[in-house]
Amino acid sequence: MELRASALRFVLAQGLPAAIEVSGGSMEPTIAKGAKVEVAALAGPEPLKVGDVVLVATGGDVLLVHRVMAELEEDGARFVVHQGDARASTFAVAARRDVLARVITHLPPAEPTLFRRRVLAVDVFLAARRLARAVGLGEGALGRRCARVYRRLARALSG
Repeated sequence: MELRASALRFVLAQGLPAAIEVSGGSMEPTIAKGAKVEVAALAGPEPLKVGDVVLVATGGDVLLVHRVMAELEEDGARFVVHQGDARASTFAVAARRDVLARVITHLPPAEPTLFRRRVLAVDVFLAARRLARAVGLGEGALGRRCARVYRRLARALSG
């Protein structure tokens, strides 16, 4: 039985940890498909660290276990850039409020060099995004182009 994001939010709000089964392969080889991981709610605005493994609720009530690549704030809203450890995994940006929990077990990246390169690529992407916003281009064509360039760069770095 799949646990819905809304049900998990309720459980975590009660201060209870939860065990979830990983149903996808985006975190392989660090976390195998079918593995069970224990997650605990974040304490309010508790800061996340680059490298933390977290549970993210996406649109359509889908839950993702991904690694934090960066945090950013724009126009007073907080966001998290997250990505799976699998070589084919691409990054995504989620609202900080959609990060439901932290995986309790310490899970270092299976490929530390790849992880460091991805963090560098995210830093470059965020710098370009900040520059575009500073010159008034925001989420327009330049922002979308930066995202496409980053995705190509991330794929190239993945080997």
